[in-house]
Amino acid sequence: MVKVSGGFDAFHSLAPERQKRIIEAALKEFADKGFKKASTNTIAAEAQVGKGMLFYYFGSKEELFDFLCEYTIAFHRDKYLPLLDISTGDFLERYVKIAEIKREVLKEYHLHIAFFESFYKPANSEYFEKFQDEISELKDKLIGRIYEKIDYSLFRQDLDGPKTVEYIRWLFDSYQNDIARRVQNGEVVISDNESMEQEWKRYYGFLDDIRKLFYKGL
Repeated sequence: MVKVSGGFDAFHSLAPERQKRIIEAALKEFADKGFKKASTNTIAAEAQVGKGMLFYYFGSKEELFDFLCEYTIAFHRDKYLPLLDISTGDFLERYVKIAEIKREVLKEYHLHIAFFESFYKPANSEYFEKFQDEISELKDKLIGRIYEKIDYSLFRQDLDGPKTVEYIRWLFDSYQNDIARRVQNGEVVISDNESMEQEWKRYYGFLDDIRKLFYKGL
């Protein structure tokens, strides 16, 4: 269990299983409905705690949301990011490895990922602005691992290596923006296995097309 610093002592004193119930109920409700529409009554009922106790642990709905933001950022920093041991020099293969790690993490922690990605929903954006610096730092660490010591010799000889990396990055940025839009519109449901299986097929097809465009021998 990831521990959030800066208070919440009463919550952290609970048994781990009870903490998990509260966190997962809150992650699901906020990820599904956004901050304004999320119901603390629903969270309390799903977590099997009284609403009064929920506010005893967190003080207010906004403090609970802040806690979850800090919690999921710490989760990504301390549990998810260390898994990204990218030893290959193949730029595209690094994205494959990241996808495989994310796929494995989603099996057990899909609520954590869903909440983290819900930061960018319009309903939530104003409430997580205070965490922008931490999010940016996390992204910088991830990008640093993706972009260091790239083997440009794998790209087609008629292409400039650094420029090719930029072209691929632009395509990935567009792809990720499209996924974010589809998640917001309900076209992709992170907690639904069938929906995610279709999305993974689409993603791996995208990777194959990138390789055909930019790499040697294809």
